[in-house]
Amino acid sequence: MSDKKTAPAEKRPMRVGVTRRDALRGLGTLAAGTIAAVVLPGCDDAKASSAPAAASSETVSNQAETGVAVATDDWTEDGSMVRNVQRIEVPMRSVEHQPGVTGSQQNLQAVAFDMSDAATRDDLVALLKTWTKYSENLCDGFPVDEPRSDKNASPLDSGETYDLGAAGLTVSLGFGATLFQASDGTDRYGLAAVRPERLDYTMPHFSGDQLADDECGGDLFLLIAAEDPKVAFHAARNLIRAAYGTATIRWNKVGYYHTLSPEGYAHADRDLFGFRDGTTAPSPEDEDYMEKCVWIQPDDDPHGELYAGGTYMMWRSFDMKIEAWDQQTLAEQERVIGRTKLEGIPLSGGEDETAEPDPEALDENGDPLIDPASHVGLFSSLRHSSGHTMFRWGWNFSNGFNAVGQLRAGMHTGGMARDPENDFYQFMRLWRDCDLTEYLSFTGSASWLMLPGLQKTQEYLGKNILEATATS
Repeated sequence: MSDKKTAPAEKRPMRVGVTRRDALRGLGTLAAGTIAAVVLPGCDDAKASSAPAAASSETVSNQAETGVAVATDDWTEDGSMVRNVQRIEVPMRSVEHQPGVTGSQQNLQAVAFDMSDAATRDDLVALLKTWTKYSENLCDGFPVDEPRSDKNASPLDSGETYDLGAAGLTVSLGFGATLFQASDGTDRYGLAAVRPERLDYTMPHFSGDQLADDECGGDLFLLIAAEDPKVAFHAARNLIRAAYGTATIRWNKVGYYHTLSPEGYAHADRDLFGFRDGTTAPSPEDEDYMEKCVWIQPDDDPHGELYAGGTYMMWRSFDMKIEAWDQQTLAEQERVIGRTKLEGIPLSGGEDETAEPDPEALDENGDPLIDPASHVGLFSSLRHSSGHTMFRWGWNFSNGFNAVGQLRAGMHTGGMARDPENDFYQFMRLWRDCDLTEYLSFTGSASWLMLPGLQKTQEYLGKNILEATATS
C-alpha cells in the first residue's frame, strides 16, 4: 500500500477558535501535520473560500457578498497542509461569549471612545449596527462592506488587507459606566435604569497609580486582536472610521505577544523584565471556573439577564522602569519576582514554571524561600488564604523613549471577573506591599462591561440592552 496521500479536491478555509492556551499548546504543530491526522474544531466544510456562506432564514446576517479573494490554505504535493495563520477564523455569531474576551492572539489594538456631545440614542444604535456588521465581515476575513467601484467616492474599506484572511481576528465590544449614565447623573441615552451595579465609573486608587486622564475611562471599548499586526490595525482603522461624527477616540493602545515558531511554544510568554508571566493564571478551558468566577450570571444584578454571558473587564496599563530594573543583580530580580528567571520555577521549588508556589516554604535557616513582599509571595498567599483567583491576560508594549531618554515600555493587562471586588480589587490592593511596585508606574485604568456573545438572531451587539430601555 502506498503511503502517498492525495490532496483534497477542494481547498477550503478553516474556522478554528484561537485562545492563548491553544497557541501555547500546539497550534504551531499544524504546520507539519497532515489534515487527516488533525481534528479541527469548528471546521465549516460547506463554506466557500471567496465569500461568506448564505444566511439561513432563522439567522440575522450582517455580511456582504464582496467577491474579494483572500489567502488560501497552502498544500504540499503529498496532501499535507502548511499552516497559514491568515486562514484562522474565529466565528463571531452564535456564541455565548465574545471570543476575544478569553482569546489572546499575538497583536493587540485596544480603542476607547467617547460619544460626541451631539450624538443621540439613534446615533448610538446606528453605530452599534455598523460596528457589528463590519466586525462580522472582518472576523471572517472579508472587507467591512461591499467595496465601492465609484472612483469618485471613498472606498468603504481602506483596503490594506484585501489579499489577507482573518488571521484569527477577534473584535469584542464593551460598554463603560458613563454610557449608561454620565458621572454628573445625566441619562444621555435612556440607559441609566439598567446600569450594572458592579460596573464602576472609576477603580479605587492603588499603589503605583500615576494615572493620566487621557489613558483612562471611556463610553465604548473595542478590544481587537489578531495573529497578523496589519489585520489588527486594519480592523481598528476601519471601525474608527465608522465612528466619525458619532464617537471620538479617547485612547488607543497597541500591544504584542510572542511570535509563534513553527513548532509551537510550550511556555508562558515573558514580560519585558524577562520573567514568565501568567504561569498560574486560571485557564479559560476550565468551564466550571469560568462560570463561577468570570461570566456574569442572571441573578448577579437586578438586570443581570441582559448581561449574562458577559463579564467585567478591568483594564490597566503600566510603564516598566526598565533602566532601574536592568541595574539590579539577578538574585535581586528573582527575589522581587519570586521565581527563577531562566526556568520560571517558583523559589519554593518545583520541576518547571507550572509548579504551584508555596509561600510558607522555609529554607534550612527557617527563612521563607519566597520573600513575602515579592510578587509571587503576595499573590500566591492571597490565593491560598482566600481562594480568590484572577483571570487575566497581558500584552507587552514598547513605544520609543520618554522626554528624558528612558524606554517607554510596559504591559497592558485585562482582568476579567464576575465580581470585581473579590476577584480583582483584592489583588490590586496587594501592590502597596509589593517590592515590584518600585519598578512600575500605572498610567491607564478603565472598567468595562464586556457584552455577551452575538446570538444567532441578534441584529447587533447590545441590542437587548437598548430594547430593554426603549420608550414608546
